[in-house]
Amino acid sequence: MQWIRAALAAAVCCALPASASFFCTLTGTPVLAGLGGLAEPTGDVLLQCSGPAGQTVRLSLSLLLDQRVANPIDYAGGNSGGVSLWLDSAPSPTPLPVAPRLVGNQVFFENILVASNSSGQLALRVTGLLAEAAPAVTASVQIIADTPMLLPVNSTVVARGVPALYATTLPGLACCAGPPLPDEMEWASVLARQPCFAAVRATEGFASAFRAVTIPGPPDGATRLLIRVTGLPPGSRVLIPDAVAGSSAAFPTRAGAFGTSAHPGAFSLAPSPSLLLSRVAQAERDGSGGFAVFWPISPTLLTRVSEATVEGEEAWAVYQVMTADPGAAESAEIPLWVFTPTTRPNEAVIVRVTTMLAPLSDSPGSVPGAPVPRYRAMQPQADCPLLGDCEADYFPQFDAVPSQTTEFMLQSGGQPKDAYIFVINRGGRFIEWEASARYLSGDGWLTLLGTYGQLQGSFHYKLNPKDLPPGEYRAEVVFRQKNSPTGVNKEVVIPVTLTVTEGPPPPPPQPPGPPPAGPRPAMWAALTVPLGFDGPFANGGLVRLQGVYFAEETTVTIGGLPAQVISVGPGELLVRIPEGVARGWAPVIAANGEQQSEPFYIDVLPVAPSIVAVANSDGEANGETAPVPPGGEAVLRVTGIALADEPIWVNVHDRWQPVGRDEAAGPGLHALRITIPDDLPAMQTEVKVCVSGPGVDSICSYPAPIWLGPQP
Repeated sequence: MQWIRAALAAAVCCALPASASFFCTLTGTPVLAGLGGLAEPTGDVLLQCSGPAGQTVRLSLSLLLDQRVANPIDYAGGNSGGVSLWLDSAPSPTPLPVAPRLVGNQVFFENILVASNSSGQLALRVTGLLAEAAPAVTASVQIIADTPMLLPVNSTVVARGVPALYATTLPGLACCAGPPLPDEMEWASVLARQPCFAAVRATEGFASAFRAVTIPGPPDGATRLLIRVTGLPPGSRVLIPDAVAGSSAAFPTRAGAFGTSAHPGAFSLAPSPSLLLSRVAQAERDGSGGFAVFWPISPTLLTRVSEATVEGEEAWAVYQVMTADPGAAESAEIPLWVFTPTTRPNEAVIVRVTTMLAPLSDSPGSVPGAPVPRYRAMQPQADCPLLGDCEADYFPQFDAVPSQTTEFMLQSGGQPKDAYIFVINRGGRFIEWEASARYLSGDGWLTLLGTYGQLQGSFHYKLNPKDLPPGEYRAEVVFRQKNSPTGVNKEVVIPVTLTVTEGPPPPPPQPPGPPPAGPRPAMWAALTVPLGFDGPFANGGLVRLQGVYFAEETTVTIGGLPAQVISVGPGELLVRIPEGVARGWAPVIAANGEQQSEPFYIDVLPVAPSIVAVANSDGEANGETAPVPPGGEAVLRVTGIALADEPIWVNVHDRWQPVGRDEAAGPGLHALRITIPDDLPAMQTEVKVCVSGPGVDSICSYPAPIWLGPQP
């Protein structure tokens, strides 16, 4: 290239403006190119020269890009790689029969014989160049000619790089085993199973960013979307649509996650081209290879689904752009339905999804056999700013509200204090968050019971004054939203103040106004203690209420009567049923101040025994390593017998004995002292309790295990 530069310099030095035969200007038609693209189209380069009419010129022209040229040019094989040189000053633009030669980033057109037209105009245009996208792609032109040609400005911008893809991805939360695969591989059958699903919304960064298949032309010379799913439980299957209609279609595909009901969409040829994606079968992990399964021929309802490729805990799917509207920036919604094994444990698993333009590559420049287009692996920015729905209620909206005042007074050396913060999702889907403690004074006195979650509910923390001298201590509980699909993770800071006193703390001062209203509790289960059946329950007995937004301040009524809350967990309350509740289906209502839950109904009987624990006479829990010997005593802690008639009958193995109700063994519990028959051998067996009560002839508990030891 040094001889070319030297010859050009000599030509320019000898061709001063006063004596130049041709005066030339260089212009580019810059186009938008997708950042991350390794083979993006650039705009035309136009060289316009004015000089004598009908002047024949023999010249060589070189064009240097400041980015890697990606055209697969093969000079020896006569392959232009799609690059052409045109004579625009002819009566009509005419391609010149000259093959380009590529050296590095420089394209040469050599030994060209052209002539100016009758107006003295000589115009040459280079088209079809592909290059790696950059914020600005510049082309520089050099001319060597047998006639002086002056080019004062020899560079121009031919492309400006901007993101080609914006996307919002919504992960799925697979909370339970299953469901089984549908009987038919179509939308209706899939939706009827109600599987966990993730969703992708892909949006063009600019009109024509998605390149459609050209016919005739290579069928794989189009933009593809690579979708990857991670975190799948082993043995999972993922179903995806065979085809997806974009936003500009008359009936676009709807994933059911972006404020509209799920719908498969339809393809139509009229009124104008619209975005249509086809699943690519047998595609590689990088998005290359395979073949499109849906070719647009006639109006069609897009109901067919197929399986994505699954390997271990990861799945992937590839879609190819079949048609698109080059004059509009379009988007497409793609659902991904996850079917986990029906035998797996019922535990929540987050299934994450990402999308990128494909095929993926890290090989810039002119690479023989490399796909065009191709892209570096780049995670797109969220598309909600483009579509104006970042605050929409179908996206998770994180918030955190204390259940009570966060200014506490405790005695130095005293017991820890439990407190709660309500983690709230004021939007759709589910939220992911993390929490941390930030101390402003003191250290170690604030304990967070859990630092991460993906559900809304009650967040539990403790304040411990045991090792603190009197004084005021301040800290902050910092909540940070994670993995927000909008790209903006909210942070909520809850200040906590602990005043430690030498003696018993005085009553806390009343706040100037009412504390923030906590969210309305919600209940979805009432379970027996300890076995977790859904009833029946008894007057004076225990019930476990499962739900959300429970705190120390949560109150409960059953059948309209106040109920004693014995213990509080983030998702569970242990409650004693009032003895005065009427027999039948009684409404249970939990409340945070004036915020009351919807009623949850439980079946209440006067008596319904349930054995909560079995202990030996010394108070040690009965078990395989701590059996009770024949003739010895055991103590049953039983709930649901507050109104039971006496005697109460207990069956050990196959022996019955009457016993009296002992003193209360805790709220909602009574102790029954039993004697083990002295002729029973060492073994594990069962014990059960049967009672009668007002309006109940006889009702028995579920058996509980009891271990008997050898003869002493």
